[in-house]
Amino acid sequence: MEYEYNKTYEFNIEAGFGTLPKETVNAVFQDGRVASHFLERQLEVWFPKLTFVNAKGYDHVDADSGRQLDQKSFTKSGMGFAPSAMLGAGRKINLDEAHDHANTIDYIACDVVDFPRVRVRFVRGDKLIQEYPAKACRVPFSARESFFS
Repeated sequence: MEYEYNKTYEFNIEAGFGTLPKETVNAVFQDGRVASHFLERQLEVWFPKLTFVNAKGYDHVDADSGRQLDQKSFTKSGMGFAPSAMLGAGRKINLDEAHDHANTIDYIACDVVDFPRVRVRFVRGDKLIQEYPAKACRVPFSARESFFS
């Protein structure tokens, strides 16, 4: 399927692992750190123009435009869109560098809060900066429904 910017797509995913109960698997996939590895691969199935590349600073390339896109998970703590290298223990977000980066790429926001229901939205990096400039490169959880509507 072709993707459009600022349009929300909704999918229901059947996920399992061994003999774990479905509820347990679904709860694990509500963690963006876990879900992102699977979603990065699933996105190129749902949207065949995307090629998974797992490069520094982005995860996918659009086959037609060459545009770089980074998959980010929207969880119960919101969605951060700072480069992954700035996230984690002992690391700090440099807003100038993060904004410079966001101006060069786009994002694939994946809402995993209600997994197995997953919502996907393609957004331009410069638009995220305009809408959430002082939020440390974060879309707050309180903006979730308006973000995906």
